[in-house]
Amino acid sequence: MRIAVSAYPPSNGTPVPADQLAAPFGAGRGGRLEESGAGLVQPTDWRRHGATALRYRWWILGLAALGTLGGTAAGRLLPPRYQVQATIWIQSSEPRGGTSRGPIGANQLFESYAWGELLKSYVVLDEVARERRLYLAPQHGWAGAFAGFTVSDTYRPGRYRVVVDGTGRNFRLAGAGGEGLQEGAIGDSVGAALGFRWVPTAAVLPAGSDLTFTVRPLRDAARQLGNALTVTMDQGGNFLRVGLTGADPAHTAATVNAVAQRSVAVGAELKRAKLNQLGKLLDEQRQSARENLQRAESALEQLQVTVGPDLGAAPVPPGGGPPLGTLLGPKLEQEQLRRDRDAIEQVLVQMRDSGGSPDGLAFIGAVQRSPDVSQALRELTTKQAERRALASKYTDDHPAVQRLIGEIELLERGTVPTLAQSLIDELTARERVLAPQVAAADRDLRRIPQRAIEEARRRRDVDLATNLYTSVQQRYDEARLAEASSVADVRILDAAVPPQESLGNSTLRFIVLGLAAGLGLGLVGAVVGDRLDPRMRYPEQVTRQMGLPILGVLPHVKDRGAGPNDEHVIHVIEAMRSVRLSLIHFYGGNGPVVVTVTSPGIGDGKSFLSANLALACAEAGQPTLLIDGDARRGGLHRALRRPRKPGLTDCLAGAAPLEGVTQTTMYPCLDFIGAGSRFRDSPELLGSPAMVELLERVRSQYRVVLVDSPPLGSGVDPYTLGTLTGNLLLVLRTGTTNLALARTKLTVLDHLPIRLLGVVLNDVRPGGMYRYYSYLSGYATTNEREGYAVAGRQARGVL
Repeated sequence: MRIAVSAYPPSNGTPVPADQLAAPFGAGRGGRLEESGAGLVQPTDWRRHGATALRYRWWILGLAALGTLGGTAAGRLLPPRYQVQATIWIQSSEPRGGTSRGPIGANQLFESYAWGELLKSYVVLDEVARERRLYLAPQHGWAGAFAGFTVSDTYRPGRYRVVVDGTGRNFRLAGAGGEGLQEGAIGDSVGAALGFRWVPTAAVLPAGSDLTFTVRPLRDAARQLGNALTVTMDQGGNFLRVGLTGADPAHTAATVNAVAQRSVAVGAELKRAKLNQLGKLLDEQRQSARENLQRAESALEQLQVTVGPDLGAAPVPPGGGPPLGTLLGPKLEQEQLRRDRDAIEQVLVQMRDSGGSPDGLAFIGAVQRSPDVSQALRELTTKQAERRALASKYTDDHPAVQRLIGEIELLERGTVPTLAQSLIDELTARERVLAPQVAAADRDLRRIPQRAIEEARRRRDVDLATNLYTSVQQRYDEARLAEASSVADVRILDAAVPPQESLGNSTLRFIVLGLAAGLGLGLVGAVVGDRLDPRMRYPEQVTRQMGLPILGVLPHVKDRGAGPNDEHVIHVIEAMRSVRLSLIHFYGGNGPVVVTVTSPGIGDGKSFLSANLALACAEAGQPTLLIDGDARRGGLHRALRRPRKPGLTDCLAGAAPLEGVTQTTMYPCLDFIGAGSRFRDSPELLGSPAMVELLERVRSQYRVVLVDSPPLGSGVDPYTLGTLTGNLLLVLRTGTTNLALARTKLTVLDHLPIRLLGVVLNDVRPGGMYRYYSYLSGYATTNEREGYAVAGRQARGVL
């Protein structure tokens, strides 16, 4: 919705097109302003929130008091809470570049932060919930009867009721709906078909007993325990603190200790499984290395059988010269480098094309001699063993397993291929370095028997295969030794102990929480209520949302009958002078000021403004005429103490002349025309040619003509009078006027030749958002001595 605001410049009475006016307070051209929130992000108005809190202060204080009482009651009625804590020591992990040939079992199973996730995993919590019977919730006062209650691996959760007959010999087990589930004699197993293991005696279930108990799913009990646990770790990652708060200190301490013990046991079990899987992987590599060694030895043996025994370990070529080892070394090394490079490239191609494993790299001599690639492969083997170990306890969706899968994927697809490609580049560079040496020895090598060269090559293959097998065998032995002598990476440093004192002063804590909750609820409710309040309360609602200027602000008057020396009356009179000044200069032009005064609804104070503004204009020496245009229920005659009829409607109906309805008042320069007799067709009279003629006649006689009209919501009368006068002054009352109604009624002005001059705010209380609209005390006007006064003027109050 848009509200049109036009204006006349103060220099003359010629209207200016609306699209050439500078709109107030950020409005668009033509003085139009969109409603609040239409594409504009308004900053938080803390002054408005403060005024809202002040207005709803009693509600806020009441809610704060209610919250305090609630906190006091909670602190007295709720049982005390006890907090227990256990500390778990975590072995520090070794750096990545540390010892790679030591026992694999010495490495840590998890990173430090992962132990907290393990502690809250269901493999730990499910067992603790079963051990501590956290799934059981007996009726208050009957905990002793369930001392031996346990459940099987599969049971039926629910709410149950046990009733013992008057003889104390028989019992009946029923479900939540009252359906019978079992009947038997005391001493029999109760709920065996439901998965319960409970054999209560007559001592714990006397005659006439009637009790209920709830058995929850084990996973729900474990989930609740995990949510209640507080797990923190120091910055170094060496100490894991497990805390729990409960009403029973002994039970809470036992639960925390059970969680700590179960997490340590699971950690040790997982580490043993990891070492076992690592041993299996190394055993597979050991078998492959043994087969590789056997193939190399068989090839050498076959050569010796085929061509006969070697004539010497280091024969000398004919004609003298370097021994065979010196000549053959570079060539054999070059060939070995080429074979290793080809083997590495083949493995990389298989990994890239078919997603193969990089395990084949471990049997290549160049890879064994490369510290970076060997370390990466050992780390990959360790991660794969850890994943296999965790797979026995967790699914692939568990965070620890997901983390290992990501690390293995990074090693297989990122780290190992990158390091292997770097190794290929190094081997290629080494081949280029050896090429000149091999070329220089080719002449002497041609004179050496080919059998000697081939035998030297195969002996070299045997040596490399032997070294590989020895290395893998050593790692395999170390892994088995580590599995046999493994110790857990974590251990309980401080067990939980039942405390003797509860958590501080719980009553005071509940009181503070209740007070804070009450205050917060009161403040939030006040802000929400203010946002939903349809009534006008703040000047920004007029200037920003409606796009209208404020011509004046009228303060609240406690007693309208008070004399001229009353402070509130003095402020009202001063405010009327301000409205008079703003109206005359905003109206503009040299002709008389003819304005219709109206408001959106009843009780906004339009008649109060009309009477006192007319009086203010008259006191300024301007001939003023006040017309009561509210022909339906006008009451200005009572404020001026003049008769209502004959009045305006009588003149318009031809029953009385204008001179006969124009009344003088007790105030100089102020004349008055009452509403006149009540007519059913008074709206037609207000729009008749007689009304036009009346306004034309009074324009030539008075400088100010104020027409008090009915409210905008009453009918067409205010629009008719506004069209005749051409100007409209709107009165809004803080805390009373409905802004939605005002905006709706003002949309009609877009289609009528009416200039909306501005708004006068009525009944404004001092302080808050309007504190800057008030007037300073001590500046009231007084007569210096008795008899000092302007001729024809007298002290007055408000009408």
